[in-house]
Amino acid sequence: MELRSLLEKNKLVILQKWLAAICDTYPAGTAGFISVSNDMFANPAGHTVAANAERILDGLIGGEDTASLSASLEPIMRIRAVQDFTRDQAVSFISSLKTVISVQLEPGIRRYDLGHEWEELQARIDNLSLLACGIHAEMKERIRHIRMTEIEKREKFLEKLTGSRTL
Repeated sequence: MELRSLLEKNKLVILQKWLAAICDTYPAGTAGFISVSNDMFANPAGHTVAANAERILDGLIGGEDTASLSASLEPIMRIRAVQDFTRDQAVSFISSLKTVISVQLEPGIRRYDLGHEWEELQARIDNLSLLACGIHAEMKERIRHIRMTEIEKREKFLEKLTGSRTL
């Protein structure tokens, strides 16, 4: 038996537990909203997180390299970058995947002596965390740039309106 087979067999349970762990990173009121519906229109943030988390899990199971998973990671990180998360809090949901998989598959990993494959998967998940840190930093920089641009526009508008510089 391969680790990939165990992951595929347990994918739905792993995904459900991982999504619950992701929801646990949010304050109680927000977590309830995020987990209530995966409807794209009723809950776009929850849908984005759920759909992309599933794509990430599929990619890890399928052996995709970490860089190719960035397309699925970026929408989640974009959402988390505008929320009141520190960088560590924003990316913590990725490490929770290791915990979920470990708890769910530990008996099978031991039974079929898949420790080496499990270590490789953990390293890929760790690399995904590093990629998420970079994406988070990029998103925060974009937000900062947008804010600065808006402040400059507002200042120019007020300058035109009053005929003098406000700051």
